[in-house]
This record gives sequence, structure tokens and C-alpha cells, in this order.
Amino acid sequence: MLQIENKDRFGKVVAGALAKIELTVKDAGTKKRWINAIAKATAEIEENGVFMTYQEDDHSLIIWSQKSNNIYTANGVCQCRAFEQGSPCFHRVAARLVRLYMEPEMLPKGNTQAEEIPYLKNSSYIKAERVGRVRIN
Repeated sequence: MLQIENKDRFGKVVAGALAKIELTVKDAGTKKRWINAIAKATAEIEENGVFMTYQEDDHSLIIWSQKSNNIYTANGVCQCRAFEQGSPCFHRVAARLVRLYMEPEMLPKGNTQAEEIPYLKNSSYIKAERVGRVRIN
């Protein structure tokens, strides 16, 4: 059973994932699919965490889907149809969000700039912009 006790920390993880999509995905359709996967994963974690188990040893998330009555194990790969078709999979997104949540040293602290966060490093071709209330340089 997965429980998100620190909502603030989980919110920062989700915000970081959304910022990463904004910085790295150029195709509008692909960007929209990733954002939808993040939104669905966030909702599933918050509403149906009792049907999920995080395995720390291999950083995988075991998810029982009530809709399909299937059990998925996600940690970069998944057994679902979306993954098989090469689309963003909310199971993989959920596994990544939970992993980042469980490893607080990977989260930005205070007013950390994006270039100081390893998974949000800017590329030279990306200009400064705002994502929500955060300025990304």
C-alpha cells in the first residue's frame, strides 16, 4: 500500500516532472501526451495508492488496475498497451514520481535554479521561460 504523506514534497516532484517535459519535449502532441500521463499518474497515486506497492530494491511500482483488472510492474518499462505502442504510459510515470518522492535528496531545495538540478539541466538551444510561477533559465 502506497501512501503519500508529504503532499508538499510530492507536489514538488510533480512540478519538476512537468518542468522537465516543458524543457525537453518539442513536439506539441508528444508534450500533451506526457502531460496527460503525469496528470493521470498523479491522480492515481493520490486516489488509488492503496492498490500500489513500491519496491525499493529495484525502484519498481506494482500497480493493480481496477479498470482492466491487470497488475503492472513499472520501472522504466511496462506491460500495458500504451507502452507497447510507444506512447507515454502513466504506470511508468507513476513509478518515476514515486521513486523521486521516496528519494528526497533528488529534490530541489529552496530557490534552487533549474541548472543546479541534474534532470532539469538546460540545453543551449532553450531560452528562459516561466513554467507556472517558476522561472526556468
